[in-house]
Amino acid sequence: MKSGNHPLFPFSLLWFWFLSILPAWALIALMIFVMQIAVCGIVHDNQNVKVLLRFIELLPPIVKSTLGGQALQADNLPALIAIGYNHPFVLTLYMLFAVAVPTGLLTGEVQKGTMELVLSHSVTKIQVYICTAFLTIFGMMALVLIMFTGTVAATSLYDFGEPIPLFRFFQTAVNGGLCAGAVGAVSLLSGASFRRRGTAVGLAVAYIMINYFIVIFTEWWPRMKWLNVVSLFHYTNGRKVFAMHVWPVNEMIVLASVLLIATIAGGIIWQRRDLPL
Repeated sequence: MKSGNHPLFPFSLLWFWFLSILPAWALIALMIFVMQIAVCGIVHDNQNVKVLLRFIELLPPIVKSTLGGQALQADNLPALIAIGYNHPFVLTLYMLFAVAVPTGLLTGEVQKGTMELVLSHSVTKIQVYICTAFLTIFGMMALVLIMFTGTVAATSLYDFGEPIPLFRFFQTAVNGGLCAGAVGAVSLLSGASFRRRGTAVGLAVAYIMINYFIVIFTEWWPRMKWLNVVSLFHYTNGRKVFAMHVWPVNEMIVLASVLLIATIAGGIIWQRRDLPL
């Protein structure tokens, strides 16, 4: 079951890294789950909805657009529940995981000097990269499923007075999972490319923030709408899901393509790097 002196896959390394990031992942997952329960707890009460909408109306247009924009109406329960999917706090939690894991397991381990020890245990560079990619991308997608699970749990806890289209939220979660995976892949590429973790983190965060503010800025300034196609967040198309009741296939293809290209590019760069640095 080995190729030369190397195992076909270093499951022991994957398991060790999985256990090392599990506490952080579990904490982030718990906060995302509780956030969905909290949003639904507010939305299910008519009085709370009125207070929430009055508060949102006081916010600047650019902030209101991050939460759902004009779709936020008292009679549009799905849009109100979806606030938990778009909330800046939730997106920040995703970004923390997406950036911390790949930069920590690649450039971080090199910078600490432990990558040399990892590679001395019959593990190849590409196997190290595959382990990191798996934990990053599937960790992000699992967080999205936790978010959807929070919505499902909340619909059991609260009476909304009307059926909640959970399948639409599942479609949104799948679309969001691809977006989260693409963001993780870009961070993976950054972690594979730079000598210092600070540089990798800084560039990955800058890329994510620019993408986020582009889609918000273009919502606020319609004349710049043409620019939003360059943002990954543009391809989380809730309008197709909730208004047209179809899968956002074109958007999912774009996100899957970014995920695949960034992951492959990162693997090529990582394989060609001289380690340890």
